[in-house]
Amino acid sequence: MPLLTNKNSIFEVIKEHPEQVRRLWIEQGSERILDEYIREAKAKGIQFRVLSKEAFLQQFKGVKSHICLERDEFSYVDPDQLLQRIVSSGNPFLCAFDGVQDPQNLGNIIRTAVCLDADALIIPKDRACAVTDTVAQVSRGAVEHVKIARVTNLARYLEELKKTGVFCYGLDERGGSPLWETDLKGPICLVFGGEEGMRRLTGEKCDAVLQIPTNHSFPSLNVATCFALAAYEVRRQRKAGHGR
Repeated sequence: MPLLTNKNSIFEVIKEHPEQVRRLWIEQGSERILDEYIREAKAKGIQFRVLSKEAFLQQFKGVKSHICLERDEFSYVDPDQLLQRIVSSGNPFLCAFDGVQDPQNLGNIIRTAVCLDADALIIPKDRACAVTDTVAQVSRGAVEHVKIARVTNLARYLEELKKTGVFCYGLDERGGSPLWETDLKGPICLVFGGEEGMRRLTGEKCDAVLQIPTNHSFPSLNVATCFALAAYEVRRQRKAGHGR
């Protein structure tokens, strides 16, 4: 079971998914600074245990926080149910990632997705990072606020998305039109490669492959950075389209 030590992540689990909490430990002497956590845990019916400083340090060696939480494994959204929700939602903003393997990258992607209003993330089951405790820690609690689906075959799933009326736009340094010259206000799925780039078959399933123009002497952006820029452009266009 994942063990969380980041205070933001712990608070979001307590607040949003108390049913997934298995154990909560607090270091003795920290009750005052953790009063908000204790009150929220009590309100949600979560049992917690206060350990002496010595016992806490012995059980959680190397942990710099004064609170630890053990939770169930992360609960992914069923891919078929996600498709059904897309059909009924009207104007989704989805993002797919073709093999992100670095948990730091995935954690930052999830945090950005929540900040910039992405409706769901789609990741492969194989040759890709899952939502681990490290990913949850890096996301600083954002993982509790976004739908994430794991699919067996990403290229095939993109085909299913397109059947529902979702346009799939790949992002690649060798893409054609600049991102901001494309209308992103309709139902879309932005598709990103992993740290090694996008696989050929995935790119072929996209309706178009776009680029974020950069300094041509060093054109390659980190996938988490590329996603942040692209997600911001989607949000900018959609806000502008509503006159805000």
